[in-house]
Amino acid sequence: MVLDWLKTQQGLTVESPPAANSSGRQGFLWSSVPYQDDAPAIRSEGELAGAIEHLQFAVFRRYQNQLTKAERARLDNTIQNALFKIDRYAERLGADDRLKVEAECLELRNQVRDGRERADKLRLQGRRAELKLSQLATLTPEGFEEFVGEVFEALGFTVEHVGGTGDQGVDLRVCRGGLIGVVQCKYQSRGVIGSPDLQKFLGSIHHSRSHKGFFVTTRTFSLSAEKFASEHPIELIDGPRLVELVEEAMGPGARKEPEPAWF
Repeated sequence: MVLDWLKTQQGLTVESPPAANSSGRQGFLWSSVPYQDDAPAIRSEGELAGAIEHLQFAVFRRYQNQLTKAERARLDNTIQNALFKIDRYAERLGADDRLKVEAECLELRNQVRDGRERADKLRLQGRRAELKLSQLATLTPEGFEEFVGEVFEALGFTVEHVGGTGDQGVDLRVCRGGLIGVVQCKYQSRGVIGSPDLQKFLGSIHHSRSHKGFFVTTRTFSLSAEKFASEHPIELIDGPRLVELVEEAMGPGARKEPEPAWF
């Protein structure tokens, strides 16, 4: 009040705040009503704003996080319910307002579609990796390299196969979120991997200008190899760790998930 009085004394015009609904969606962003998932319908612009905000968060959480089976099912339900109620509300709006709401929901529907496709792809790759994991003892060195590449793909990396003559100890190039790495796959039935192997691999990491190296083997590493890796940008992946990565690729709860009680 004092500020308004001072501006009046100075001959300035005090601008009134914009009306809550004067400019479409931007107008009621600050007056949204918390979304009620169990409410049968959306009855106001405030509830519509709350429903869209709830939907945006639910889509992000569903497809950008590692979730349990129950959490995935709950979010799938709330996404479908929110979209249904928003569509019903949009049917009662004027043409211009309805188009705005439909455009905003279309973007979210596309995110849902892309998220489902990506999740299905990763799930399929994870299950293929699990199948090959059970056949690990019968793989050829080339088959093991292909298997490791599928595991990295299932974990969200882009993978390029490099192995061959003159590969300088690099079988795969991988990239994810700006991280560039190289992978060496060592398939052998006996013995351990020592530090000399890792010293050679470190040279390949530097030569390829990579951030990190992954040394993957069906065997184990010596203590000197583990100490060397702890001092350099090398991650060691042996048989047990490979099993953990396959389970991680499949997502939490993907193995031996209980069926619903009514099955």
